[in-house]
Amino acid sequence: MKRNLYLTATLTVLSLMGPGSSEAASPTSVSAQEEPIPQNISDDPSNMDERAGERYNEMLTKMQVAIEEIAQVYGNPVFLQVFTNDSERAVELKERLKAAQSAEDIEQELRGLERKRDDLLNDIALKTREATRLADRVSRQRKALDALAAVIEQAKNAAENSTR
Repeated sequence: MKRNLYLTATLTVLSLMGPGSSEAASPTSVSAQEEPIPQNISDDPSNMDERAGERYNEMLTKMQVAIEEIAQVYGNPVFLQVFTNDSERAVELKERLKAAQSAEDIEQELRGLERKRDDLLNDIALKTREATRLADRVSRQRKALDALAAVIEQAKNAAENSTR
């Protein structure tokens, strides 16, 4: 298993859901200091690959321990950390992360706007029903006033006819 140490990128993602999940989510509870690294390794290529793999595993173990400590202290935050010595890849990953976060923010804002739109449509429907009800009431009152005006006009005409 050859590893390109020159362009090694390690992506660590932690998404701890709730209290107590750091124990369930952590496959290793062994401290990184408990893994000894052999001191008498020669410089042949197979040993270098093995040693690089051990250093890589040690780094991952130390990061896992640090993540568990952060989770205990700060209440299981959700975070992403990228370790790389490839600056172009780091820039690309940073842009992709921003785009993903922006997309989530946009989707959340869209859901909020859709809820607001639904509330406004419901409010419009309610106001329309109320306006229709009030228009019917005004129409009935206008008819009653017109009928009263007609009765008053008839009474006025009757009074004028009786006085002549």
